[in-house]
Amino acid sequence: MKYKNKKLNIENVSVQKIAKIYGTPTYCYSYNNLKENIKKFKKSFKSFSPLICFAIKSNTNVNLIKEIKKFGLGADVVSIGELMMALKAGINPKKIVFSGVGKTSNEITYAINKNILLINAESKSEILEIEKIAKRKKNLMS
Repeated sequence: MKYKNKKLNIENVSVQKIAKIYGTPTYCYSYNNLKENIKKFKKSFKSFSPLICFAIKSNTNVNLIKEIKKFGLGADVVSIGELMMALKAGINPKKIVFSGVGKTSNEITYAINKNILLINAESKSEILEIEKIAKRKKNLMS
């Protein structure tokens, strides 16, 4: 965002013009800033090429998540709703990490059925629940 002739602009478009067209409140994102930030972040870690996951809880705008996906990022989710949002945006399930405390059996089952990359277990009881659900799925597939 920059001021031009004492008027605030985003991507060289007047914020007043955006407000006039779309009303207020209106959320604006800078695609160029997004792209540059992701490039810089990836460059900082290029020596070992990690999976970089966007925290869906920080912004659940499906269109923004779709743009982030185009840069090869995965998703960090903490609920079934966020997992569904990441999948809806086209994030590869093998690039999705499910974190967060208090995951329900339903959420764990859904994540396992979607073949996501991993589930971060937060407790021994959660590990046992994941194991139980995975065994049940394996038995159903046998």
